[in-house]
Amino acid sequence: MDEFEKLLKEALPKEEGLRKGKVVTGKIIKVNDRYVYVDVGYKVEGVIPREEVPEPREGEEIQAVVVKVSSRLEHPILSYRVIAQQKGLEKLRKLQAEGREVVGTLEKKTKGGFLIDLEGIKAFLPSSETGKKLSVGKPVRVKILEITLQRNRPKVIVSHRAYLEEEREKHKQELLKNLKKGDVVEGRVIKIDPSKGITLLIEGVLRAFLPREELSWGRDRNPYNYAEVDETLRVKVKKKSKGKDFLIVSLREMKENPWDRFTREHGLGDIIEARVLQITQKGVVLEIEDGLEGFVPAEEVSWNGEEVKKGEAVRAKVLKIDPKRKRILLSIKQAQPKPWEEFLKEHPQGSRIKGKVEKIEGSKAFIDLGDGRVKGVVHRSDLSWTKPKRVEEFLREGEEREFVVLGLDGRNIKLGIKQLTQNPWELVQERYKVGDVLTLKVKEIMPFGAFLELPEGVEGLLPFSEVPKDVKLKEGEEIQVQIIDLNPKEGKVTFSLKALKGEEEKTEEKAEEEVSTVGFKLGDILRKKWKV
Repeated sequence: MDEFEKLLKEALPKEEGLRKGKVVTGKIIKVNDRYVYVDVGYKVEGVIPREEVPEPREGEEIQAVVVKVSSRLEHPILSYRVIAQQKGLEKLRKLQAEGREVVGTLEKKTKGGFLIDLEGIKAFLPSSETGKKLSVGKPVRVKILEITLQRNRPKVIVSHRAYLEEEREKHKQELLKNLKKGDVVEGRVIKIDPSKGITLLIEGVLRAFLPREELSWGRDRNPYNYAEVDETLRVKVKKKSKGKDFLIVSLREMKENPWDRFTREHGLGDIIEARVLQITQKGVVLEIEDGLEGFVPAEEVSWNGEEVKKGEAVRAKVLKIDPKRKRILLSIKQAQPKPWEEFLKEHPQGSRIKGKVEKIEGSKAFIDLGDGRVKGVVHRSDLSWTKPKRVEEFLREGEEREFVVLGLDGRNIKLGIKQLTQNPWELVQERYKVGDVLTLKVKEIMPFGAFLELPEGVEGLLPFSEVPKDVKLKEGEEIQVQIIDLNPKEGKVTFSLKALKGEEEKTEEKAEEEVSTVGFKLGDILRKKWKV
């Protein structure tokens, strides 16, 4: 016998036959608006107030407690509620012991909480234990916190919050059990820490942490650029925490690793589109796509020292892919046409262009062609057909001149001035032949012979081996000589006085000297003459 039944029997006085507190079992024989009539084997039927029996049916057996016996002629008053409460109380105690929830009906709101009908017993649900908004008249699931008796009446306190927390924990454990690496989940942002990352709540029960380094494959690691509190994010599960009570997730793995895609789609020599991300002394960092960068060494930025700007869109050539270091080496200039080749296409060999003499260095002059892409260069040998000794004889720094495009000289455009006029050697070839006798002026005497000037502006050599011993040459005098060798293609013409005078024999020493001098090209002799 439980405590409630014992107190109930002590509170009801004992009487003969049908007495207060006695539990009787009978059959329902009649039902009206006020009472349910029950045959309990007494002279008259016992009655139970109609409101105590929710759905009475005639012929149904029912158990009740005797509440009042007045006389043998009056109907004993029975109570079904007491029995129902007793059974309900026993059931509630069992559910509490097993830690199970119970479903009740929210009857009304009271001071500090709600009244709930649980198995015919009024239970109190404190406002602090509601967990979420509840509606009167609706069923509600609760956990039993406490069952006691006050003044012979049961006092039951319940919690809806405890039920919700238990359900959340069950759901959380189920998620932790079933979710695996690579699964995609959706969570609500509940916290953002700019120095650490983003905390999410998955399905309202399971926490997940998104570290800063898992936000993007790129450089942007600011969490506020990816989400706001209460916003929903789709992320990929990386692993479970060490304590296995929350998940580590990744946002960047929702996209393919750009490195994998790049190495699959591109190879050495490919030309790609990129954006200037950073400029340093060592070179330029390019953003190929979000999360993928390449490096351009300083010497590979441009052909002519032209600088790029941060944010500028450029084309670059893939020079090297390093899988171990995950580094891509690029060249901007090699993705562009070589400026000197482009210039030569626009101004083919033989074209006439104007330029300003920028500077003179030794035997050549550098020419500013005005477009900033390339420079021109003129060598001393291309200044005049007369072989000047110094460049300064024909050019001055700062002056503008006309030039002929001759081709390429490294990365410079090779230019000439003498090509503006006809090659005098072509005239020499047309006008003269071996054996012709000419009267020419001695222009310069050298240790190996004398240079004679032709009317066409070129010089020929009179070796001393071709001069009789008794003849003494003087600079400026005119002498009559005969052409003994003529080679305009090599810029060579050789004269003789002996041939003109009819001397036919030469000593062996003179013959060797002739071989050593006459066999030279005129250009070789001139180089010795000018010591260049």
